[in-house]
Amino acid sequence: MFKSVKVAALLAFSSLRKGNPGVIFLIITILTVISVNSLFVPGLLQGLVSGANTQLRNTYSSDIVVTSGSIQPLLSNATELTNQIAGIDGVSAVTYRNAMGAEFIYGNNHCEATVYGVQPDAEQQVFTIDHAMIEGTYLAPGDSNQIVLGIQVAGADRPNLELYARSLQNAHAGDTIILSYGGVKKPYIVKGIFYTEFLQTDFEAFITQNEMESVNPGVKDTAATIHVKVKSDAVLPVVMDKINNLQSGLKVLKWQEYAGIVSSLTESFSIINLIMNIINLLVVGITVFIVTYIDVVNRRKQIGVQRAIGITPGSITLSYLMRAVFYAFIALGCAILLFYFAVVPIETQYPFHFPFGAVYLSIGPVDLMRMFAIVLSVSLVASYLPVRGVMKMKIMDAIWG
Repeated sequence: MFKSVKVAALLAFSSLRKGNPGVIFLIITILTVISVNSLFVPGLLQGLVSGANTQLRNTYSSDIVVTSGSIQPLLSNATELTNQIAGIDGVSAVTYRNAMGAEFIYGNNHCEATVYGVQPDAEQQVFTIDHAMIEGTYLAPGDSNQIVLGIQVAGADRPNLELYARSLQNAHAGDTIILSYGGVKKPYIVKGIFYTEFLQTDFEAFITQNEMESVNPGVKDTAATIHVKVKSDAVLPVVMDKINNLQSGLKVLKWQEYAGIVSSLTESFSIINLIMNIINLLVVGITVFIVTYIDVVNRRKQIGVQRAIGITPGSITLSYLMRAVFYAFIALGCAILLFYFAVVPIETQYPFHFPFGAVYLSIGPVDLMRMFAIVLSVSLVASYLPVRGVMKMKIMDAIWG
């Protein structure tokens, strides 16, 4: 066995040393590009999903959302219920909101969106919207007659926005807009404009809960939703169970359930990732197969002579597999260096932007192992198949063609 391996190694080394450098370089280059693509596409899709989930939880849903599970759309005794939830072990912060559909008017432009009554201090402990202000400042607890607008509502003279045509288009911090909601039309000063890059959040507006209660006293100490931030994902199920046990008539939703669109996107991206992996696998296999097949056909007479002088078919086959491993390892090494020292730094400096925010490549050890396994295993199979066909030929048929 050891002797066969030595013979195979000698044959592989001799073939590489005497081989065409251009062909060898081309094979390694193709495998390198495919390997980089095998890292880039999953990394991009995983980064997109991770970024969307982070933005969703930090600006739109929080970790847990509590709503009414009865015919009554609002939760009563919101302050007491919020304090009870805050006392549960594993809960980091809690806030509640009320929401009303509203018409926003500024000059000749108007749009319809949801305005939320919030508690600014508690909001800033659960969400990160206050860190996304691009004009003005976020709400303070005592603010009245002031409003904070999402960029997709304000427009802010940014015609490249996805919903610019439906926005107020040129509203800015310091301007006065008219808000029509709850049967009341009232002027509000735009205290600030935020841009989280999460489309659903950026099409919202916020006033203080006290301000909303002054317009609609019926929402006093009620909540349309209660948003809960937990200390870690590990405690999510336990916290949800404890909230459910606080009182009847509650509907407790995990963040994925509250925003089903992101879950659907995650499934779609997983399918795309699978399709791209299959395409990469086929390209690797076809490339190595064609190169090996042409080499075997051109060396068929030489292989017949090698068998005639006593070199075993196993040694000859193993030599081709060693060449395939050599190509794969060199290409994989080049791909990793290229990916981490060129692709990732460039993408970090110039990230992709989606309606869910900036997307950065996300690659872990599992992805590297998967890429290694795909390229290496497919290279071996693609090298073995054409050699196996020649090994089945009779020695004289191989020599004489």
